[in-house]
Amino acid sequence: MSINTRQRTTLALIKGAAEGKYTVKEIALRLNLSERRIKQIKKAFKSEGDSAVIHGNKGRKPSNAVSDELRGRIAEIKRKEVYSDMNFSHFNEYLESDFGIRVSYKALHSILKEKGFVSKKSHRRRKKQLHRHRERRACFGEMLQADAASYRWLGTDEYFSLHGFIDDATSKITALYMSKNECLQGYLEVLRSTVKTYGLPMELYMDRAGVFSVNDKNAEFKDLHGNDSRKTQFGRMLGALGINPIFANSPQAKGRVERMWNTLQDRLTVHFKKNGIKTVEQANEMLPRFIKEHNAKFSVRPAEKQSSFVQMQKLKDLDALLAVKHERITDRCGAFSFMNLKFQVVAKECMANKKITFMFSDKIGLMAECDKKYYPVKQISFKDSIRNPVPEVVKDLLEKCCMANAHSPNYKELA
Repeated sequence: MSINTRQRTTLALIKGAAEGKYTVKEIALRLNLSERRIKQIKKAFKSEGDSAVIHGNKGRKPSNAVSDELRGRIAEIKRKEVYSDMNFSHFNEYLESDFGIRVSYKALHSILKEKGFVSKKSHRRRKKQLHRHRERRACFGEMLQADAASYRWLGTDEYFSLHGFIDDATSKITALYMSKNECLQGYLEVLRSTVKTYGLPMELYMDRAGVFSVNDKNAEFKDLHGNDSRKTQFGRMLGALGINPIFANSPQAKGRVERMWNTLQDRLTVHFKKNGIKTVEQANEMLPRFIKEHNAKFSVRPAEKQSSFVQMQKLKDLDALLAVKHERITDRCGAFSFMNLKFQVVAKECMANKKITFMFSDKIGLMAECDKKYYPVKQISFKDSIRNPVPEVVKDLLEKCCMANAHSPNYKELA
């Protein structure tokens, strides 16, 4: 049986001790072993010879070794379409939950690597730019990070945008919402779900996307911190809710939400595939269940036990507040135009030449606010324009509201 360099050194020293060249104490210091252990090896050398320096388990198959049959079974499962895109760590979780196969990550990595698999997360190390670490906030709800990611979430060639908030103190996802593209509507749905589930956060950390910030280089409207004093619709809604906005100057500044997308691109796509999710509507319906499972695994304990979320007193006003809003003036017939579309305010009283707020969302449908009263709205014509085409996300929402849900169930609560 072959021996390694250390075993050769040990053997030479033990032979020297047997010939009287070295003392037990000298050998113990040289090999960093106890004198008792050196005496044991010296005694074994006299009776067994050179094999005394070789461990008794060398060459034996470990009692807990994975059998060849099980190794083949694991490789067979990994080749299935549902599990083929998983990284090794994620696959190890499904091995136990779906098939009752429990192996260590180290053993699984060895098996899959031997069978020719490469982990999805495997990549060459590259020199990374260092960024100063920022400590987590102390309390749950003290600050949320907001962002959206465009990806092939449903496993097809089509890209969709997933909007999400993550808590800075605990890494808990508070809400997710999927739509065709990153938009105000998507962020409003995430904010609505967060407020209804947890309450109002103290601060919201976000990038300088047009939904959040007015990105005009005109210095006339800049404050002392370089932020534009004008507010977007989303900014005005945060002000109405008492949520303080914070703007990041780089993706690394809001690293927790950026890293969240890497995790979701691995796990959420597999979750959709396993559950047969093929449409945006199905995805949004299942996301709350996924969030619960994800938070149970990846969230951490905050430094302080108390929550900084504040409960909103009148939740029924939330749906009206978190709707896309545009100011319009009706004509003599009580109608108005919006993005090449013609709408009629449905009301018993005269709505001619009125200043209204046109508002719409998935929750309230199409509505108009005038003198603190809410009225349903219906579409009366549609005309697209080459110069100013209607965005697809707005077309879809307006078509859905007009054709399927012109009178939202929530309208009565608002009225």
